[in-house]
Order: sequence, then structure tokens, then C-alpha cells
Amino acid sequence: MALLEVRNLTKAFGALVAVNGLSFDVEDGEILGIAGPNGSGKSTLFNLISRIPFGADAGVVTFRGRRVEHLADNRITRLGIVRTFQREAVFQSLSCIDNILVAIEQTLGIRGREAERLADEVSDIVGFPRNFHNMPAATMPVFYQKQLMIATAVAQNPKLLLLDEPASSLVEHEIDWVRETILRLNGRGIAIMLIEHVLPLLMSVSSRLLVMEQGNIIAEGDPAEVTRDPAVIAAYLGQPA
Repeated sequence: MALLEVRNLTKAFGALVAVNGLSFDVEDGEILGIAGPNGSGKSTLFNLISRIPFGADAGVVTFRGRRVEHLADNRITRLGIVRTFQREAVFQSLSCIDNILVAIEQTLGIRGREAERLADEVSDIVGFPRNFHNMPAATMPVFYQKQLMIATAVAQNPKLLLLDEPASSLVEHEIDWVRETILRLNGRGIAIMLIEHVLPLLMSVSSRLLVMEQGNIIAEGDPAEVTRDPAVIAAYLGQPA
């Protein structure tokens, strides 16, 4: 049994079908890369799986043998599906450590010294500097806000982590941190779905690649083979397949 099973997942906004009957699996311990042009439905797919901020019109999502497509978003998170966002989604008015502590309390129900211990542990796993803990999140540069967002996600004990363009707006050495962090988290047993436009990063970490266009899956499989697919080349370059 796969860790995540998605069957016929569909979402429309009026006449626009953003996700069109998608079906695929994610295996335990896998890194599934998701590629596609802007507007192809990638982030909407994450929304539907996590139900943040909305669910699907139709389809079935099974996680660890349990159907979850009708559950509330916080219940899905507590079961182990945790997501990040394209933009740096942190509580700007809180300190960095309080961002992590809120995530721990809301998802795991842990407070006090044990929560602080977990926050320190997560910071070390992700590489977020502890000396930034008491600084307001709003004062952090984009790179550290991204680190903090991933730390808050990891603090919620994910079994499947949905990363939505973690390398966007970053420079080369910061992208190297994203690569190392993804591989480190995966090495700790966390399965990962990764949406990313930085193709060298996506290719270097993904065990399998899924490519979307206009709400459909147009290719899936070994990353090197998928990127040679004429349909994939056409989707990115706007040329006939």
C-alpha cells in the first residue's frame, strides 16, 4: 500500500478546471518532484491534498490507508500531511521561536519545556540559527523566513511534507541549503512532494518526477526520461509535441 493514494482528484473554478481527474501514488520515503508551467495546477493540487485552504470537488485521497479528502485541514495535518507555501507564511508579529512553538502546540498539543526542546531540535535539523529565536519573524530576510517556515512544518511531525517552491527567490548557495535540507529530512524518513521551478534542484533530489499542464498529468516517471519527453518539452517551450 502506498503512503498516499490520489484517485480522480478534480477541482474547477467556474469554467476553469484547475485539476482534472488526477491519479497517482506517493510511496513511503519517496521524494516526488512536481513540475509544470505556471498555472498548470501544481499548488492547487497541494491545496486539495491538505485541504488548505480548500478541498476537491471530486476524487479520493487515501493517506496511510485512511480516506482523508473530507476531513478538516487540522485533522489532516495531525495525521501527518504538512505543507508549506510559495510565499513565506510565518506569523510576522511573533518571534521566530514562538512561530515554531505555536505549530508544536496546535498540532502536537505539547507545551512548556518539552515544546521548547522540540523547537531547538527542529531548528538544528533544518539549520535555522538558534540565536535568531527571539527575533521578530518580520525582521528576517527571505532566506531565513523560508528556513523558519520549513522548521514550523517539520515541528508538526510530518510523515508527508508538501514543499511548494522552497527555492523561489533564493540565490545559489541558499538553493544548496534547500537541497541539503530536503535530503536530510528525507533521510529521517519523511516522504516529500516537491513543487519547484529550479529544475537542477528538482532533478537532483527527486526519485520520481510528475509533470502537469493545464490540470493534467502529461508525464510521470524517472526524472531524466521525463524531461526528454516531447510533451514535456512542448509544455515548457510552447512548441508542438
